[in-house]
Amino acid sequence: MDGTSPPVLFVVGTAGAGKSSLVTSFQRWSRFLDIDALAINLDPGAERVHYDPEFDVRDLISLSEVMDEYDLGPNGAQILAADLVASQADDVFEEIAGLSGDIMVIDTPGQVELFAFREASSHLVEVLGQGRSCLIFLFDPLLSSTPSGFVSQMLLSSIVHFRLGLPTANFLSKSDLLEPEVLERILDWGDNLDILEVALYEESAKSSSSEGSGSQRAEFAISQLRTMQNSAILPGLIPLSSEMEEGLADVLSFAQNVFGGMSDAKDGFAGDIDNEK
Repeated sequence: MDGTSPPVLFVVGTAGAGKSSLVTSFQRWSRFLDIDALAINLDPGAERVHYDPEFDVRDLISLSEVMDEYDLGPNGAQILAADLVASQADDVFEEIAGLSGDIMVIDTPGQVELFAFREASSHLVEVLGQGRSCLIFLFDPLLSSTPSGFVSQMLLSSIVHFRLGLPTANFLSKSDLLEPEVLERILDWGDNLDILEVALYEESAKSSSSEGSGSQRAEFAISQLRTMQNSAILPGLIPLSSEMEEGLADVLSFAQNVFGGMSDAKDGFAGDIDNEK
């Protein structure tokens, strides 16, 4: 890739958060708007993907072959496969270097730790991103429905952001699965730490055998979140539904805000997005 390479969106989140579904939906939606979105699969453990990958790491590394060759179980094979992918970052780069498009969306391994917390992965992000990359972090809807689960994902998102050093936007995945009042409550937590703090204290008081320890946990979590908020580490939480194609314009808008116009050939992006909204 050169200076005109498309910006790269790494889609990150916990297992089952909807990463592959987002890539599938975003690719289909982008084509409707005549936006050339390139999909890349970096998950060697994916059983199947429903998008059309321009590059599929499973053609390079097979999880089943790793299990057989190194006599590993599924978890150990996932870890080794992730490291093997990262160690071949330059080869992967060569495979996709000739691709041209408006934006590149990368589906990452199901377990976020395999992507964000392995030392070799930092090299992979650096090589593939070429200084023009950002993160889409997906919040799991069920985990987000409790204050402690929501806080856990906020903290995880901030750690991934700190670890990889890339601009990060948080999206509430599969928001169509949530009841309207639950969705509203979660979005309120994302917008107002005072509301989240009250909810967290209430949850801690109910679940903890010791009210004091529950309060300490809540105080610790809120203090960390306020620090991140003051440092402008975490943006707001944006609802996303790959099934209903809601929030996809916000994904593209985030990339525009980070990278500007992205391509002279697509000066109409903003207008298209406004029309979709």
